[in-house]
Amino acid sequence: MHYLKVVFATGTAPGKWFGRFDERMDGWKIASAASDDPLPHVLDGGADIAILRLPGEWDGMPDHDIDPAAMERLGLHRVVLYEEAPGVAAPREHALEAVGENEEVRPEDVTGETVLYRGVDPRQVRENLEVVAANVGVVVAPRPLLRAVNRRGVIHRPLAGVGGTSVALVWRRDRDDEVVQQFVGVCRGRRASSSR
Repeated sequence: MHYLKVVFATGTAPGKWFGRFDERMDGWKIASAASDDPLPHVLDGGADIAILRLPGEWDGMPDHDIDPAAMERLGLHRVVLYEEAPGVAAPREHALEAVGENEEVRPEDVTGETVLYRGVDPRQVRENLEVVAANVGVVVAPRPLLRAVNRRGVIHRPLAGVGGTSVALVWRRDRDDEVVQQFVGVCRGRRASSSR
């Protein structure tokens, strides 16, 4: 058995892609691990491909900016898969709790609040959610990340009027082969019967 090593960002949920790849690729399976910072695992060769968050204007991408120039310099390929919605986390019993779980909060609803952290770094989100749970301030982060690291005493809601984040596949150009391309195809929704 051969293994495609995939590292994925905290808060992404790639399980369906892993299952489809395993079904389609005879002799291959996904070996996966979650990481708060997946890119270094691809850069050092520890992983074949990463599923990571592209923060754009957001804070908290540790020491990395993977704009097109950086991709070229680092010898990487990148395929954007989907956009994530932003969210806001607040203490339980905050006025935002009255907003339905899937109703968007408007930026003016949090005007005057102490924003403890605004960004995509899971470590910072976790730390600041501890403070939010103590009934102090709010955190703005991608909603899937807030769900993944949520803690007791905290609620989160979708946040309108703030740019979202992108989730993308990143892999080294020298690791670009048929197996990696099959995984990319699975993630992009290619059917088993279709060709590239």
